[in-house]
Amino acid sequence: LIYCTPSPPLFFSIERYADRGIIPRSISLLYSEFNKRKSDTVYACYVSYLELYNEKGFDLLAEEHTASSRLEDMQRVAMMEDEDGNFHFKNLSVHQVSTEEEALNLLFLGDTNRAIGETDMNDSSSRSHCIFTIMVEGRRTGSDSVTRSKLNLVDLAGSERVHRTSSSGQ
Repeated sequence: LIYCTPSPPLFFSIERYADRGIIPRSISLLYSEFNKRKSDTVYACYVSYLELYNEKGFDLLAEEHTASSRLEDMQRVAMMEDEDGNFHFKNLSVHQVSTEEEALNLLFLGDTNRAIGETDMNDSSSRSHCIFTIMVEGRRTGSDSVTRSKLNLVDLAGSERVHRTSSSGQ
């Protein structure tokens, strides 16, 4: 599933509830389904938020990330392959969220930590690709089996035509 925001980026465009994008709508739908099924299934939900900027990965929800942090100073996220051929992210935090509000707060926190830059076409253009991942575990009452699902929602970098943006470098 791919989520591309036309300008302006997500955190500037959610001023009205009706205008929210696919990521907040997905979170809302998940928690709506959790509430419908809570009588027979217990759910646990986790989120992570990865930024890919200049071919380097950064954790948008890392505790050391502050408004004054520079990307160069942040610990990088690295993709690692284990002995079974499975891929994992090193240094990417995963946060358990119990409510829709907690999940949305982490989404908005990550959005404020994104790399953005000014161009002639858009004063707050996203300069990075991001992957917001939602992991769900469900266990039916009285069952020992756990069902796991993962949803990766991708926001691609701003795609303004380069010759019109007057942007260069980063």
